[in-house]
Amino acid sequence: MTKYTTAPIDWYAMLCQTLTNLRTCWPHNWPGLPLVLKSCTTQLWPTSHPTTPDAVALLNAAMAMAEQIESIARTSVCEPHYHNRLHTADALVACCWLLLALKAEGHKVSDDWAACLLLAVTSHDVLHPGGANSFLQEFEQQSAQFFKRMTTDQEIAAHWVERVSHLILLTDPVLVPANHDKVINKSFVFDLDWAVVLMNEADILASATADFGPQLGKALASEWKIREHPMHSAVGSDAGRLQFLSSLRFSTPASTALGIHAHVERQLSELRQQSH
Repeated sequence: MTKYTTAPIDWYAMLCQTLTNLRTCWPHNWPGLPLVLKSCTTQLWPTSHPTTPDAVALLNAAMAMAEQIESIARTSVCEPHYHNRLHTADALVACCWLLLALKAEGHKVSDDWAACLLLAVTSHDVLHPGGANSFLQEFEQQSAQFFKRMTTDQEIAAHWVERVSHLILLTDPVLVPANHDKVINKSFVFDLDWAVVLMNEADILASATADFGPQLGKALASEWKIREHPMHSAVGSDAGRLQFLSSLRFSTPASTALGIHAHVERQLSELRQQSH
């Protein structure tokens, strides 16, 4: 009797292919964030649509936000070099692949939480002017406030509005280590603490890859230089890359399924060898 085995899914390769696809379009043939979001929802719900009223409302708000961000970009003189629509798209597809990996690993991913995360990721850097916060949650507060203003016309339950706002606010890089600390020795289940961590992972997943991370570091350096950030010359360097990778935390079963830890360790090893 022949025994058939299913090859493990290479989530990391699928993520990188999606990130490559985005870059073949950016910026001159950009399809728009609404189409990127639509692609994510098609991946997450390939044969059906979310049926709960909350999930439907959250996804409708996400689409409205994606359209709003495109409208803002059309009227802007220029976008930040890093905190632009490509970054939002990177984070969206990363969130999508993390959620798909969770499902494949047997974890329950409710339609409501998946939709909540897609809305939060779409909204998390809206109005970002480029540069870095001068005080805690400076830009995150702007994004959360814009999100709340936009949702006054949306039929989203108040507790989901607060959750999305909370997720946006906790994308401040200063707070990320404490976010991960909250889930240490805690089994994965979709609640606010784990949703925050998954969103933090999605936010920096592209930057953690060897294929795209170094160029994203240089884009951030260009953005910081324009804003006269004192660390602009360091952030895009090999030393800056080493420091960034050394600071990364990945806690979800989804990031484990992607094997991101091994990819980060490989880059760290190569950078340390180059520095000697």
